[in-house]
Amino acid sequence: MKQKILTLLLLSITIASNAQKLENCSECSSIKYSESNIVTNELFELKLLRNEIFARHNFPFKNERLEEYFFNYDWYKPDYKNPVTQVNLNAIEQFNVALFKRKEEEIKRNRELLLTELGKLKVAIKENDTSFISDFTNGIIKNDNKSLLKKIKSILELIDIENINWHKGQAKYEILTDNGFSISSQGIYIKGNSISIISTDPMTHSDLMKNDDAFEYPSDYYSEFENLSGVKITFKNGKLIVVSLIFVG
Repeated sequence: MKQKILTLLLLSITIASNAQKLENCSECSSIKYSESNIVTNELFELKLLRNEIFARHNFPFKNERLEEYFFNYDWYKPDYKNPVTQVNLNAIEQFNVALFKRKEEEIKRNRELLLTELGKLKVAIKENDTSFISDFTNGIIKNDNKSLLKKIKSILELIDIENINWHKGQAKYEILTDNGFSISSQGIYIKGNSISIISTDPMTHSDLMKNDDAFEYPSDYYSEFENLSGVKITFKNGKLIVVSLIFVG
């Protein structure tokens, strides 16, 4: 049950805004796009848009993933007997390539800053930096709620922040512990500038029980044991700020 709730919480931070997204580059040779057209495009989408400009000139990619991706389109027909070695882009295409590249670099820098701030938060809570913690808690975590800060601290201590990895605009670092009775999890989940630091203890029964039929005796695991808690955070103006608490159980 709590796994479903965790999934819903993570989905809640993936809802796109009403801002525009550029779906393809079919008109990138004739239309100069602006940042307002790519506000919600993810890094991987921008990379594909940028390379689509070259693909539409039938450029043969050395990157197998890009080549495989564009082979899904009928218009991509690279000539391997007489391969295009250099693409002469028109002025509009050059403009769009530069636009997408700038946005890609901006997203990369934002990710680096976000992870840097998570590292600072980890140190601040460990060293009880009251000024940093006060800005972070944003009045939502009360001073007397030390147990929640302690839980956040315990989760961050387990996380290798430098090893958090991204895929299609999302990132995570989750640790699962199976003690033979139940499985618990602690982790950080990121979508754009929204972050959830969550502890689920326990989240489901141990793998040892997976062959049990409807938890027949002697299993003593009950879903009523399950609970989930943590915080939802936003990364805004270079700072991490708590926006809400998470309690399910």
